Amino acid sequence: AAFGVSAAFLVCYLIYHYFAGHVRFTGPEPVLTLYRVILLTHILLAVAVPVLALRTIYLGLKDRREQHVRWARWTFPIWLYVSVTGVVIYLMLYHIYPS
Repeated sequence: AAFGVSAAFLVCYLIYHYFAGHVRFTGPEPVLTLYRVILLTHILLAVAVPVLALRTIYLGLKDRREQHVRWARWTFPIWLYVSVTGVVIYLMLYHIYPS
């Protein structure tokens, strides 16, 4: 269920940004550096999440529990980090420093 909701969000996000375009960050320089670090790590890890999640789900469905747990130990914290930093980026762009 979590993977399905995440996949639906990703599709909606990509469609929105295809039509809305790029949003420029307007915060002060020291915050801009922090924003870029958060954004870069968010993007890099977000690319890995679908692969990690699909593999973890596959192993769980095939009842390969030991491998599933090993993959989940990496997948869950990365997925959680991407989820939280996505909210932080949203707040920084649209609420704390709106353009």
